[in-house]
Amino acid sequence: MQISLPSELEELVRTNVASGVYASADDVICAALQLWKEHTDYLKEEIGRGIDEADRKVFSSMSLEDLKAEGRRRLNNQKH
Repeated sequence: MQISLPSELEELVRTNVASGVYASADDVICAALQLWKEHTDYLKEEIGRGIDEADRKVFSSMSLEDLKAEGRRRLNNQKH
């Protein structure tokens, strides 16, 4: 399989290989796809959980600002 990347992503791949973070461009792409898959799986689980809670009429009384803060907290926890 061959792929074409925009120049900025191609440079990102080259930089990561040159720095030794990854051994090859294939390794960079494989790692990126694995992260994408994990993120997609996580989103599917969260959406499913939300649908299940809505079906059971489990609702939160969070304000929009509280909801944003909770989302940021969860995102930050995922990064660490």
